[in-house]
Amino acid sequence: MFAYWDLAQRTTWYVAAMSSHSYYNSDLAWVHHVGYSHHAEWTGPGIVALLREGGLQPSASVLDVGCGSGLLARQLRAAGFAVRGMDASSAMIELAREYEPGAKFDVLRLPTGLHPGDDGALPESDAVVSTGHVLNYLDTRAHIAQALSEMARAVRPGGLLAIDLMTEAFCDRRDLSQVHAKVQEDWVIVTRFSRPEPYRFDRAITVFRSESGTWRRSDEYHRNMTFDVDEARRILRDNGLDASLRTSFGAESLPDGLVVLVAART
Repeated sequence: MFAYWDLAQRTTWYVAAMSSHSYYNSDLAWVHHVGYSHHAEWTGPGIVALLREGGLQPSASVLDVGCGSGLLARQLRAAGFAVRGMDASSAMIELAREYEPGAKFDVLRLPTGLHPGDDGALPESDAVVSTGHVLNYLDTRAHIAQALSEMARAVRPGGLLAIDLMTEAFCDRRDLSQVHAKVQEDWVIVTRFSRPEPYRFDRAITVFRSESGTWRRSDEYHRNMTFDVDEARRILRDNGLDASLRTSFGAESLPDGLVVLVAART
């Protein structure tokens, strides 16, 4: 598709050091938005159904944690909810504001260490949702526990929480040593997996994007920490939420080891 010498001589490099959350650069954020919109298409209807079954009325406030480029927020807005999105990536928030201007989006890194409703903390909401195992991008399992507590406390009485979570079972996969690639006409994404230590699942991601005949390369390193379902349910219970375990938000199929927790505050 392109010659190595051309790439080597005319590539602009972006290297991002990954810490809490995924700090997507603009190229990877764009590819994520364009190439992985099917994830929101698959999970969105189930999340909307869960909110309605939970008794949320039109115009109820929904907090989308790790909102990315606003793909889920658009579906929530179309269903009549008032949506506020949070993400640690400024590049993602920039895309989200353009893609779904009817929602409010802010750059926010978890855990905040603040009480929900305080300035700089998660806002109190009728529902808190999150897809893409956002909490697993935090630096430590202790940070995951703290962030989950903050999300639980942000749910108002009668409200609902629905999130997905990467467990250790997700890492028991046969393709761990394989290189995964997705190729489109004007972009390519290549992913390599590794398991450097217990409870760690890392992804080295390289994106090639074509603009005006020139291929630009971007590199990012994503570090995930797995988390135990029983511990997550205990944290939610300690914060007043009764959680049930599901294999998906709705009719979609999630990979083995990714689980969904749905919790209500009575």
